[in-house]
Amino acid sequence: MLSRVRSAPFLLVLLLLFSLSAGCSILGKSPESDGGPATPVQATNPGSSGSFEDITARNPPKVSLEDAMASLTVAEQEGGIDMRGMTLRQVFGYGVDSSGLARTWVLGMEKGGKTTLLAYSEGEWKALDMDVPLPAEEVRLGDLISPEDLFRNRKNADLIVQEMNRLRVTESDLTITGEAYQVTLHSPTDGKTFTFSGKTGELTQSA
Repeated sequence: MLSRVRSAPFLLVLLLLFSLSAGCSILGKSPESDGGPATPVQATNPGSSGSFEDITARNPPKVSLEDAMASLTVAEQEGGIDMRGMTLRQVFGYGVDSSGLARTWVLGMEKGGKTTLLAYSEGEWKALDMDVPLPAEEVRLGDLISPEDLFRNRKNADLIVQEMNRLRVTESDLTITGEAYQVTLHSPTDGKTFTFSGKTGELTQSA
């Protein structure tokens, strides 16, 4: 069932994620932020995938954006989600590991000036109506590289993993707006944001 909420966009996303899975940590929170030991993210040898291995397995299971979108297609066909007339304006990934998989994917959808967030977590899609604006530019995922490909780029992966280890975290938040990727890493005391081209994967800004 859809509900309507009025608040700031960031707090609304938090509310949505809490409603999806009570007790599930969100927004890149890692074990060390609760006082546990930090485990460095280790690079694998660049074999068939060339990706990096996050050696801290956590629940709920993580999924690629591609698989989440495939599941959304099934949910729409079965009548569980109605996306008629909606346009994708923004994508959020929470609990993203160093291979580009996330615990939760959130799609910011717009229809007639109204916002609906569609969130995928633990194999299920849920929807929440919102009174908040989304970016005007449409996100065309078919024109962009995948989150996995972004992290599969060795130069990008080395940069992100190095910062993960500096901040003692194993997860990031990822946002797709227009044709840009933003990867945000944050510890309780510090943070770092990298912006990449969604078409080439090239680093365009860091802050």
